[in-house]
Amino acid sequence: MGKSKNSDASFIMQGSILAIASIISRIVGLIYRIPLTAIIGKTGNDYYGTAYSIYNIILIMSSFSLPLAVSKLVASRMGNGRAKDAFRVFKGALGFAIVSGGLGALLLYFGADYFTGTLLKTPLSAIALKVLAPTVFVVALLGVFRGFFQGLNTMMPSAFSQVAEQILNAIVSVVAAYMLYPTERG
Repeated sequence: MGKSKNSDASFIMQGSILAIASIISRIVGLIYRIPLTAIIGKTGNDYYGTAYSIYNIILIMSSFSLPLAVSKLVASRMGNGRAKDAFRVFKGALGFAIVSGGLGALLLYFGADYFTGTLLKTPLSAIALKVLAPTVFVVALLGVFRGFFQGLNTMMPSAFSQVAEQILNAIVSVVAAYMLYPTERG
């Protein structure tokens, strides 16, 4: 009975860590939109929104279910005492993430003009899409690491990467907007 209570407490603690990280990540996401909108204005924000919609579709196609799949496969192998096989799952998933995330990033970067100019008739959105493109690759890789650590029943690395990913996204978005968006700066 004591072992079950420890397991329940550990589960609640791990879940709490992920919940807190998710809340922090969403707050960072909300806060960085303020300087971003101040820099690029309403029109720039419309272009960014268009680019972000395309980015989300490619991101989902390249890496959406990776953390869950890796987590389940690693947990299953670890539960059966097959740590070597769990590490093989990790390496295979990492290879898949490199290919799918890399192809997604390349598709976004080199297809940005086609997606935004030809299909959506918002050619200035291509700049934002090109800035966002490399993150598809990074998110795919991080998804594999998250899944691996979740499969090992430790959520702290996943929580840290979730918050770090959002902070990096905020920094890249605001810096790129400042550098690329034409404004009258003195």
